[in-house]
Amino acid sequence: MRRLPFLLCVPALLLLPGAAPAAGPGTGGTAAPSSTGGLTYGQPVREVRRAWRASSSRPVATEFSVAPAALAAGAPATFTYRVDAPVPRVRVRIVLTRVGATERVARARLGYRRTGVRHAFTWTPAPGSLPAGEYAVTLLAFDDAGHALRRTAKASGRGHLSVQVAPPPPPAVTSGRFPVAGAYSLGGEDARFGAGRDGHVHAGQDIVAAAGTPVVAPVAGVVYWIDFQRGGAGHYAVVRDPQGIDYVFMHLRTGSITTVKGAALAAGQAFAQVGSTGSSTGPHLHFEIWPDGWYASKRSQPIDPLPQLQAWAGTR
Repeated sequence: MRRLPFLLCVPALLLLPGAAPAAGPGTGGTAAPSSTGGLTYGQPVREVRRAWRASSSRPVATEFSVAPAALAAGAPATFTYRVDAPVPRVRVRIVLTRVGATERVARARLGYRRTGVRHAFTWTPAPGSLPAGEYAVTLLAFDDAGHALRRTAKASGRGHLSVQVAPPPPPAVTSGRFPVAGAYSLGGEDARFGAGRDGHVHAGQDIVAAAGTPVVAPVAGVVYWIDFQRGGAGHYAVVRDPQGIDYVFMHLRTGSITTVKGAALAAGQAFAQVGSTGSSTGPHLHFEIWPDGWYASKRSQPIDPLPQLQAWAGTR
């Protein structure tokens, strides 16, 4: 019985003002959260995580590019991007909008992607889905809390990228002359349009023939350009037809060009000879076709001339 006073003091210690729990509104409910942080009793952990995300940095696109800038019809485009965020994954989309318009013409949903690493997405437009023109390409990314990309001047992920779609090549012109008036060979895969070269791709078709073999105008036209490039085309000429299509002839034999700029040529008229000038390992004619003009604009590109050459093969 002598211990009774000590036992009665225990509840009194628990009720000291410095240790007393804060009562709920009028009912003495759950304890209030600590002023130093931590979880409130009875509150789900998920809600706290959402609050942390809301106060953290939003995702930011630290890298975003599309290649090539000029997209030929039916060719693939590769989108390279990186998103940095305080979360391990974000949902990613890429959208295309025609410049000057607001309606999205294409959208790719890429799903969840890891943050902090570079990704590449290759996409080939369906035939006819992107008419010729310029398009703004926009990267979109969202975390699980719905926070979108934080746009900055150096990492916007939108606005300043475009895809230029070249119009399809014109149909083959069957009324013309094969550009080499003599025995020839079209060579192997290395002679084809698009074959790999040191630092670039082959932009034409090589026609192997003996040095001195006549080179003729495949169609009637005007000599648009004549020049010499020591480290590349050698002696070369450009002939433009009435529709604005340019035909380019490279590695011509030194001293063999018999025409001048502005001169008219008839279909089948000889104006030069096969040679091996410039960057060349043997006698051949490098032949190109530019439907929109030879370097006439940033959108102007050569096409594969092989189908046209095959159409002209019986007209020598």
